Amino acid sequence: MAHSFDYIGHLDGIRVETTDLYTTLEDLVNPVLEARSLELVELHISGGQRRKLVRLYVDRPDGITIGECAEVSRELGDVFDTFDPIAGTYLLEVSSPGLTRQLKTTRDFERVIGKALQLDVSGIGERVGKLQAVGDDHLIVEIAGEEVAIDRDQIHKANLHFEI
Repeated sequence: MAHSFDYIGHLDGIRVETTDLYTTLEDLVNPVLEARSLELVELHISGGQRRKLVRLYVDRPDGITIGECAEVSRELGDVFDTFDPIAGTYLLEVSSPGLTRQLKTTRDFERVIGKALQLDVSGIGERVGKLQAVGDDHLIVEIAGEEVAIDRDQIHKANLHFEI
């Protein structure tokens, strides 16, 4: 996740930069999510000094409903109002990452072991295969009946694959 270093204001008298804001928000968000057996998939902060957009993507292995996203949004809004981590005004959005989101982290891949993936890989192009195992730096994917080790740094894009 790319973080910028824009000056955004003060938190308890301490200069807060965007990277610090990511850490501060993650520290506030994670206990709320953990209490609901949810995990933070992605956190985006955008906007200027006057108004920020804070977008959270949350999920669990069996998925999350729109109603749960709304409940989490209300609860996190209360937490943010209490601790006031964001200088100026902000808009908070909480949503599911969706079925077609890009898989990036080890945790993303571990969650979909045994499922079909659409991969774009350096040297072999786009392929569909069934994820067999996840290593720290590689994936084992069954492609056309053969298990292939693919270095994670060679993967340009990976998504779940769905037959229509």
